[in-house]
Amino acid sequence: MTKNYVTPNKSKHAFTCPHCGVLSQMNYVNVNFSGSRAVSMGAGLVQGDNHIVIASCENCKKKIIWTNDNYAYPDIVAEEPNPDMPESVKQLYNEASLIYNKSPRAACALLRLAIDRLCNELGEKDKDINKNIGTLVKKGLPPSVQQALDIVRVVGNKAVHPGQIAFDVDDRETAIALMKLVNMITERMISEPKEINSMFEQLPDSIKTSIEKRDK
Repeated sequence: MTKNYVTPNKSKHAFTCPHCGVLSQMNYVNVNFSGSRAVSMGAGLVQGDNHIVIASCENCKKKIIWTNDNYAYPDIVAEEPNPDMPESVKQLYNEASLIYNKSPRAACALLRLAIDRLCNELGEKDKDINKNIGTLVKKGLPPSVQQALDIVRVVGNKAVHPGQIAFDVDDRETAIALMKLVNMITERMISEPKEINSMFEQLPDSIKTSIEKRDK
């Protein structure tokens, strides 16, 4: 999981460059237009309905562009999936990450499916995601992760079913938040136990035997 990922935002001095993937300082130039003619250019940000903001990455020198307040170029790089994410879940995550900037609604639908599949990968096979979540809670799912699962299920589910699209679903920021949640769930349910098990396996056999006897 990329912990230092910062979503491109023209109000920030530094963010993760969508070209080179590096968290980098940005230099800004703005161009004001009157009709189709540029009338002024300067550093920093501007207010108004007819301007372009161009950020230049200090690392790769490539440009990132907004027209008025709308992100325009290039496609934003989403946060990388946790390397421990199951492959079947990662495929949906990666597909969502490719389209969330152009179709947040479709990305939310894919992320809801990713949660369904993640539950399956964690051993829950019921077709009802509510029952799967409930079973995971009984197995010790932390409350914070349960809340994260519910957010993805509820918001994503609205994005799946016709006539139930909520205004707060159909935006890029919601899709970004859902991807962070999928990564967080993977971190808590897969990566952390994996790391603890790795630490345990490094203990001397005598200590492991002692612990196993204590736990019986």
